[in-house]
Amino acid sequence: MHEIITLQLGNFSNYTAAHFWNVQESYFTYGSQEESQIDHNVHWRAGIGTDGNETFLPRTVIYDLKGGFGALRKVNPLYDPVATETSDVNNSLWFGQPTVHKRNPIQQNPFQQSLDAGTKPPPLNESTVRYWSDYSRTYLHPKSLVQVYDFDHDSAIQPFERFEMGTELFNSLDKEHDIVDRDWRPFVEECDLIQGIQVFATFDDAWGGFASSYLEALRDEYPKTCIWLWGLQNPITQAGRQKRQLRLANTAQTLHQACAQASMVVPIALQEGSLTPNAKINYVSPWHVSTLVSAATETALLPSRIRHSLTRASLGDTARILNATGSQTLALAGLKLFPEATEHGKKDDDEVIWFPIAQEHRTRQQRNRIHAQVTSYRGPGTGESDQQRATTDELNRDLANRPTTINLSDAKLVTTRHSSSQFWTASPKYLFGQLTDAVYGCRSQVTQLFDTNEREFLSNGIAEIADAYRDDWSSGSDEDADEL
Repeated sequence: MHEIITLQLGNFSNYTAAHFWNVQESYFTYGSQEESQIDHNVHWRAGIGTDGNETFLPRTVIYDLKGGFGALRKVNPLYDPVATETSDVNNSLWFGQPTVHKRNPIQQNPFQQSLDAGTKPPPLNESTVRYWSDYSRTYLHPKSLVQVYDFDHDSAIQPFERFEMGTELFNSLDKEHDIVDRDWRPFVEECDLIQGIQVFATFDDAWGGFASSYLEALRDEYPKTCIWLWGLQNPITQAGRQKRQLRLANTAQTLHQACAQASMVVPIALQEGSLTPNAKINYVSPWHVSTLVSAATETALLPSRIRHSLTRASLGDTARILNATGSQTLALAGLKLFPEATEHGKKDDDEVIWFPIAQEHRTRQQRNRIHAQVTSYRGPGTGESDQQRATTDELNRDLANRPTTINLSDAKLVTTRHSSSQFWTASPKYLFGQLTDAVYGCRSQVTQLFDTNEREFLSNGIAEIADAYRDDWSSGSDEDADEL
């Protein structure tokens, strides 16, 4: 059935994925409604609840630190195991009176309480959204939820913020019980014909190290499976120079490792001030930022779950278009809004390009370089006539010396896309093209943060990633590399 299994690593990744699953849930149709254009079997798994009824839940594995799940529990009305008395085996191990230490449970917010009660939920706002589970509308299978007890969420004493901490955590957990075998394999064994793996992971904290090790383990187990990695950046907050350098170092290390394992890596970070004033967004709110990021990621791979085969494009199909040479596993992401999405019908000509590392040193010619491109249109109409779209494609080909280009306008959904956070209502055009030499910005900024041996290894690895996009064309990139 061309299934996709999703892997969510870290708190902000779960913020983003919660929006993603809310949107997938909104595609379901009931009763006399017109059949959905989305094949739900791609991202959802059928099962049987404890009461014997059929269930349909997201095909995903979710990791977060202790306290990061909020009020979410492993049990839910679909999978609520019957409480049992303590077994004789346990009683034989301890003859005294047990002492139970429990944290005070986090209470559900009014939104979740209304969902459980079947009443109309109140509007969400920043004061009522404290965790990603606060706005999640979907039930999750108990096996999907993996809480990591070694670290506390938002701990000021031992923050989970270094790349090495992530790799060490994965190795310790994997040594204790094979993580892939315990958490991942049950979902794979349910699939008829898996088309690929979708991963959400933050690059700029310890989850980047955890993700790098996890991807290596997945690649060993599934060497030919297409793996799409969305490399996210946590919302920017006020941080000192040392903290910013740490984030850059984490990003560089994760980028280096991920490009060697994933089929396609898309670093994505919303920079403050990149949107027009019409977009009312709090750049330090994970709920706000993840909404926009999720809208982009959800639209980008929409063709992978289209019901009709003539308009379907699998994860592998899209990756092959973007990675024509076999060594270009890194892509840039961009987003444009249609005119009707802005106030007073004013067209928004600003294209948001996300990359977590500053790129000021790139020349104008480098920024216009496109090696391959996939464009996905969606919303009520495309916002462009076929003639306008053809003109745009011709310009793109002229800029990029006729790169591989494909438009997925036929895969658009003729429905208005409303984000679940209720502040972003847009019909986005999602575009991502292959990276040129922007990676050199990462190399120049972070390699001085490591010792000599590690610096040389990392610098050479990042340079190899960037070299895949040079094509021996003269753009001043040689000078940039020599100056490092």
